[in-house]
Amino acid sequence: MCESRPLNSQSMVATLTSTPPSFLPLWRRKLPTYNPTQCLGTGKEALEISSNGYIKTNTIGFPEKGISTRPRTSSTPRPPRPRRIILVRHGESEGNVDETVYTRVPDPKIDLTEKGKAEAEECGWRIREMIEKDGANDWKVYFYVSPYKRTLETLRHLGLAFERSRISGMREEPRIREQDFGNFQDREKMRLDKALRLRYGRFFYRFPNGESAADVYDRITGNTSKI
Repeated sequence: MCESRPLNSQSMVATLTSTPPSFLPLWRRKLPTYNPTQCLGTGKEALEISSNGYIKTNTIGFPEKGISTRPRTSSTPRPPRPRRIILVRHGESEGNVDETVYTRVPDPKIDLTEKGKAEAEECGWRIREMIEKDGANDWKVYFYVSPYKRTLETLRHLGLAFERSRISGMREEPRIREQDFGNFQDREKMRLDKALRLRYGRFFYRFPNGESAADVYDRITGNTSKI
C-alpha cells in the first residue's frame, strides 16, 4: 500500500546524503532504522469480492495511477512519489489454523478466518491513524494486492478504514504473491522437502512444482520500480 505525497526538498536532501544501498539480498540486509509495525490481516464502503474470491473491478472502478502508454518527455510531469510504503501481511487464514487445508484446497483459494478479518480491519484503522498523525489533509492511498483470496479479503476489510475519496486506486499484482511451495502440499512430503532444503541451501532450494526463495526475490525486486 502506498500513500502518495509530493517529494519535498528536505526528503530530497535526506535521500542524496543517505548511505549507498546495500547489494546484499533483502533477506540478509541489516536495517537498523526499521521500525516494524506488525499488522496481521482489513478497513465503510466495502471492496466487493466475487464468489471466486476476486475483487469485482466494475464495483471498484479505481483508476490505474501513473500508467501511460505514451512515451515520457522532458516536459511530462512525473507522478508524485509515495511518502511511505507500508507492507501488510494477510490476516489469519484457514491454513494458519489447520495445515491440512493445504492438502485439499489450492493455496490461492484459502480463505481468511473470522479472526483474520477482524485483524485486517483493525490494521486498516491503525494505518489510517499513522497517516493522520502527519497532519496533512491531502493524502490518498494506493493499494497493491496479491491475487490470492486471503489477501483480497484482507484488502476488503482493511479498506473499510478509508473513504472512497481517500483511495486513489488499486491493482492486483501477481508478483507480490507468497512463495509457492507446490500443488496440494502433503504434510509428510513437505517435512522431507524442508529437511532437504536445509542441506541444499534455504535460499536456492526449489520446492517441487513450486519456487525457491531466489525465485521470489527475482520476481519481487523486478516489481519495485513500479511502486
